[in-house]
Amino acid sequence: MRSRQLESFILVCELGSISKAALALNIAQPALGVQIKALEREFGVTLLVRTVTGTHPTPAGLLFLEEARLIVRRLQDLKRSLREGAGQVPRTLAVGLTPSLSGLLAGRLMERLRSALPGVELKLFEELSHALIGHVSSGKLDLALAYTVPHSRMLHSEPRLNEALCLITHPGSRFDGAGPVTLAGIADAELAMPNEGDLVRRLITDTMTARGLVPNVAFSLESMQAIKDMVRRGLACAILPHSAVAEDLQAGVLVIRPISEPALTRTLFLIRPTASEPNAATAQALHIIDGLLDELRHEDRNFTVAMAPA
Repeated sequence: MRSRQLESFILVCELGSISKAALALNIAQPALGVQIKALEREFGVTLLVRTVTGTHPTPAGLLFLEEARLIVRRLQDLKRSLREGAGQVPRTLAVGLTPSLSGLLAGRLMERLRSALPGVELKLFEELSHALIGHVSSGKLDLALAYTVPHSRMLHSEPRLNEALCLITHPGSRFDGAGPVTLAGIADAELAMPNEGDLVRRLITDTMTARGLVPNVAFSLESMQAIKDMVRRGLACAILPHSAVAEDLQAGVLVIRPISEPALTRTLFLIRPTASEPNAATAQALHIIDGLLDELRHEDRNFTVAMAPA
């Protein structure tokens, strides 16, 4: 078993296609197939299965995928430590933020990290939560702030803040008004929502389903800006956090209403890989991020302290 085989297997699982993975790796598809078959022979189990929807890991393949990511991450950490120790590459710190948090924290975060870590190359990535979780698991990111993180052996996650979700609409719509609105009261609202797989969409869908409601999804969009543009144009409403629309609310182009019965909240987690212990730069970044989150909680009453599970 070689590290290249593990990396190839991981990419096939992430892309759901051997042909797409072969193209990304710039190798012939049969050669990639040979690598996968070699892994299956070595471990004596079938790792992948082809279906009409693509190539997916078997139950044994899912277990293998989790272990493969841990091994690849450890090898990446070892290579980076050896090269940094030999002075061959600069020390780096890669941090991920969601789009809503980026507008609130990115400038302050990078300013403080640069001041505290002058010899470190800083990288900032802006992605939706599910993408950030994948990047931390794969080792692309050292740290990230992401919402509603599922339990995973690949991640060390600690809850930091709870944030309320609200109904976002345009001025003059039938949902424009003062005070809270119930979830049942907006069940028939046409919604612009993130694509399936997004954690906020899953939270909304699960909460509505539990109450016998079905979300009326008019638009599925990957971009936060696209979602807000649909609302600004009067084509749909959205369920978003206050932090994602603060500037639009101040400009008067969007209207926000709290949601009650039940209130919808999501939990912000600080996540890092479990495969490696934080180095000095990462530990300093953790301290800086905690300070910024404490400031954010005092600035915006929609954020409250999240308690760790007992």
